[in-house]
Amino acid sequence: MTDLNINTIGINAETLVSLLDIREDDINVRAKGVFFRNYSNDLMKIENNEDKTTIALARDGIFHLLPQGLYFKENQLKVRPSEFEDAHSKLKKVKKKALSFFQPFDTEYFKLTLEFEHKLNDFAKTGNNIFSSFLEENAKIDTKNRYISKLKKMLPFASQLRGNLPLLIDILKNTLSIEKIEIKKIKHFHLRFIIHKEGLTKEEYLDMDKELQPFFDFFRHWYLPVEQYYDYRIKDYKQPFKLENSLILDYNTHL
Repeated sequence: MTDLNINTIGINAETLVSLLDIREDDINVRAKGVFFRNYSNDLMKIENNEDKTTIALARDGIFHLLPQGLYFKENQLKVRPSEFEDAHSKLKKVKKKALSFFQPFDTEYFKLTLEFEHKLNDFAKTGNNIFSSFLEENAKIDTKNRYISKLKKMLPFASQLRGNLPLLIDILKNTLSIEKIEIKKIKHFHLRFIIHKEGLTKEEYLDMDKELQPFFDFFRHWYLPVEQYYDYRIKDYKQPFKLENSLILDYNTHL
C-alpha cells in the first residue's frame, strides 16, 4: 500500500495552505508562538468551522513580539499560595484578551504572505518569460528542441546552478524523464554523463542521440564549468549479449 503521508518538516504554512481550496476571506490565524517550533511544523493545525477556517501557526504573532510589560505586571504572580490560582486565572484572561485583540492583525499579515505565495506558484508554473525571452533573442537559443525548451526556464539561475553537479543531475532527470543518470570520470579533466535508457531500438537510439546533441551543447555551455571537458553517452547495461537481440555498438554492446 502506498504511503500517502508527506513530510512537511521545513515547509512554511503559506506553501501548504496555498495548495488547499480555502478562501482567504474565511481564514482566521492563531499565532501560537515560536516555542512550538521546537517540536512542531510551522503549520500546526487547521480547523474548519461553519464559516471560518482557523489556522494555528508555530510562529510569533504581534503579542509575542511586544514587551510583556504592556500586558502584565512584573510581580503579578508573586502572591500568597492561597491566592496563586486566582492570580494565574486573571493572567490567563488578560493573555486571552491580548491574543484576541492582535489576532486580526496576524491574520491580515498571513493573508499578505499567502498572496505572495500564490504569485510564486504562478511564477513557477509559467516560468520567467521576461528573462527567458531576452536570453533567447540574444543567445540565439534553439527553442525547437523540446529538452532545451524545458531547461531554458532555469537560465536566470544559471550562475547559481553552474557546477552544482548533484543538483544538475536531478534537473537532467526531470528534463529528460530519465530515472538514472550518473557521471563517470574518464580522465583527469574529462567527465562523462551516462544516461541510462533501456530497450531502445536502433532507430530510437539514433533519434534520441540526435535530439540530445544540441541539448547537451546548450547544457554544457550554460550550466557546466569551463575548466573540464564533458560529454554524454546513452547506455543500456542490462541487456544480455544475445545474437537475437537488437545489438547496437556503444549502447548495449561493448567490445
